[in-house]
Amino acid sequence: MLALLLAGCASRELPFHAPQEAVPVDAPFNLSGRLSVQAGGKGQLARFDWTHAPARDELSVNTPLGTTVARVTRDAAGVLLLADGKSWHAADVETLTEQVLGWPLPLANLAWWVRGRAAPGVPHEFLADGALVQQGWTIRFVSDEPGAAYPQRIDLVRDDISLRVVASEWRTPSIHLPAILP
Repeated sequence: MLALLLAGCASRELPFHAPQEAVPVDAPFNLSGRLSVQAGGKGQLARFDWTHAPARDELSVNTPLGTTVARVTRDAAGVLLLADGKSWHAADVETLTEQVLGWPLPLANLAWWVRGRAAPGVPHEFLADGALVQQGWTIRFVSDEPGAAYPQRIDLVRDDISLRVVASEWRTPSIHLPAILP
């Protein structure tokens, strides 16, 4: 009886399948969660807060206790990484994070992948098990509830790099439209 009760309380992982959109829309979002990285035989764990808009990203990487250890900002001028009292600039996030952190963070496409979608305009394929292959990454989308709007977890693997992003809080910014006066 106890085993049945515990089994009923356990969450189960479900493959996530995003609804297909005729024209993908890059809508703004705020996302908080956990990030784990395995690269070159070393592992790192962090919390993150990410504000995404089509023209700008701000990603704060935090210790488990909430202290910000790095901040990445992407806009039309390029990418800025602030960490350890130093700053680095580059044209794209992957190049910059690989140089500074030792592993590439595919932030531009990650904005699509965290929503369970392929990045538009970039060749891709879906495998029989539902995994997405795009830009050398194999991405698996996992949810713990049927019909979820976004995957709860995405696992990315490329060469000897493994990234896991676990979403804990999604927020969609409100759009305030001016009132139309008669």
